[in-house]
Amino acid sequence: MARPKRTQVSTALMVYVVLLLSLQLFLLAVAVEAFLGHEPSLAWSATAVSVALAAGSVLFYRYLRRV
Repeated sequence: MARPKRTQVSTALMVYVVLLLSLQLFLLAVAVEAFLGHEPSLAWSATAVSVALAAGSVLFYRYLRRV
């Protein structure tokens, strides 16, 4: 039996959010390691990308709550 279109979109977006959060966790580890390794440029770059991913995840999650 075919699933409704709304369920397919919600599932796809939820998978995307999980992938974004996984990548964000990896970037957090990179940023912490760079801070401890005294590489501030890498640390701040990873932090900036991580914040952008967090914002994207929040936006997708808010969209999922409306769907």
